[in-house]
Amino acid sequence: NALAQAGCDVLTPARNPRPDVDADWTYPDTLEGITQAVADGAEILWANTSLFDEHPMAEFASHNGLRVVGQPLEIVEKFEDKDVCQAAIEAIGVPVPVQALVNVENGPAKGQIEKAVSLNKLTFPVIIKPVRGRGSAGVKVVNSVEEAAEHIESHVGPKFGSKFLIEEYLSGRELAVTVMPPGTYETADGVHSEATHWTLPAIERTGHHGGVMPFSGVVPIQSNSKPAGDDDSIREFGRHAVRVAQFLGATSPIRIDCREDANGVIKAIDINMKPSMTGPGRPGREQMINLSAMSAGEIGWNYTEMLAAIAGNAAPIQQITGSALRGQAV
Repeated sequence: NALAQAGCDVLTPARNPRPDVDADWTYPDTLEGITQAVADGAEILWANTSLFDEHPMAEFASHNGLRVVGQPLEIVEKFEDKDVCQAAIEAIGVPVPVQALVNVENGPAKGQIEKAVSLNKLTFPVIIKPVRGRGSAGVKVVNSVEEAAEHIESHVGPKFGSKFLIEEYLSGRELAVTVMPPGTYETADGVHSEATHWTLPAIERTGHHGGVMPFSGVVPIQSNSKPAGDDDSIREFGRHAVRVAQFLGATSPIRIDCREDANGVIKAIDINMKPSMTGPGRPGREQMINLSAMSAGEIGWNYTEMLAAIAGNAAPIQQITGSALRGQAV
């Protein structure tokens, strides 16, 4: 809707899409839906969904000229597992919190937590989070082995699975850093080319509930987020963020959530390979800006201009459906 208002040629499944009806604007995330979009003349597919190895998008790899806003299929499948992702980026030198895996399929949570705390010299409070959770869902700061075990066992099931991380609690400021892919961009300073991944200004998060950021759909981002400014530690983490994006072969924006430890070291706590692009494009959604768009505002982009910049640098579908990390040991 925002892009259409800006004059972009946006294909929709409905002839006269209504601003308040989501389905009027989006083709189904199925083989049939994508086939219809391509048949209707789509040149860029915006995959506003979490891709995976067997996603129907793979069926369109031979369509020359077709481009996609989204990440390589195999990368999302592998690295949306927080345990795998954190271990991989730590191996390339990116600071991450101390953490350990608890898998209730291997036995009671309490015994695994006691062992993890001892082996990793973790001290309470600690963070418990699902390995494949999103946002703050299922995340909790706990103060004892018993509380950790109770939280994990009460969340085992179809939504969160059986694997959870017990993670060092970082008491310092929380930041969100958006990394953009290489490409050609127009900002207030003119048109410029970026040969490699690059970061938007960091956003600082405040207003934690029990040590955890609330979901943006419950608490608007404007009420608990602001530009973080610039200092040596933020610049250093920005370089780490670029290395993460390069390692992942990110073909569209990623957002890295991070927190500062007691010594001032900023550590990555979550890699969002499909950051929220919620925005104020439709009536009644004026307060629904996302963290990346807030960050983009610091370089002069409004919400629609950021979307146009992302779409204009969409990757060839062969880059999405091929192996971005082929030859690397990951």
